Parts: sequence; C-alpha cells; structure tokens
Amino acid sequence: MLGRFNLYRLEDGTAELGYRVAQHVAGRGVATATVQELCRLAAAQYGLRTLRAETSHDNVASQKVLAKAGFVPVGPAEPGGRPGTWYQRGLVAD
Repeated sequence: MLGRFNLYRLEDGTAELGYRVAQHVAGRGVATATVQELCRLAAAQYGLRTLRAETSHDNVASQKVLAKAGFVPVGPAEPGGRPGTWYQRGLVAD
C-alpha cells in the first residue's frame, strides 16, 4: 500500500481533499503525482470546480505537495485542533 487519497464534503462543485502516504514512499513524489491526477479526475469525471485541503503549520511536506499541485493558501484552518492553513485550487475539465 502506498497511501490513501480521498475527496469528501462534496457540495456545489467543491470538495475537500485528504491524503496520507506510506512512510516508505514519503519524499518520492507519490503524493504530488497522485494529488495532481486526482485534481484532473475530479474535474473531468466528477465535474468539480474547486478542491480545498487543510494542513497544519508543522506539516511542511504536505504544504509542499499542495503548492506543487497548484493549491494556494486561502486562510486559517485548525486541522486536528492545531494551527494550520486552508489551501484551494480551481479545476478545469480537460
């Protein structure tokens, strides 16, 4: 198993993105490539227009994944009760 990636809270063309990668593949581009592909599928197959994701301030790896996948910070978040940031990306169907 390499990880899990999911979309949830689908509403009005928007969904939240969640993911976790296995420790043995961390840092190898698996999360970035899969998030990018999930963004493509979310638009093309599910008609979504926007994805959102939150990450804690101390999760630098996740922040890098989101930035490489085209997400931008849009405001404060509290994932798991910790200080963090919401990220968002607009989607375009192929």
